Amino acid sequence: MNAIADRLRDLVAEVTTFEEDWESRMHAALPSYDPYREGFPVEPQDEVRYFELCDDRAAEARDQLQRTTIGIEKVISELTPQPF
Repeated sequence: MNAIADRLRDLVAEVTTFEEDWESRMHAALPSYDPYREGFPVEPQDEVRYFELCDDRAAEARDQLQRTTIGIEKVISELTPQPF
């Protein structure tokens, strides 16, 4: 059971790391990026690049979701009794 708990923790860590990495990328690529800014998170001169990065992030998020889902399904299959 500890191995399964470790695998689930790893899946959570991967998602958390994904989000942290993307926040770092946004800050590095967009000097005006502020996710807490009222209105829009970047100044007008950074809007095009912001949307390009959002597209990249969405594509990577879909891949991350698929990997996480597969990982969870594997854990579930190991926890679910199989018929004889």
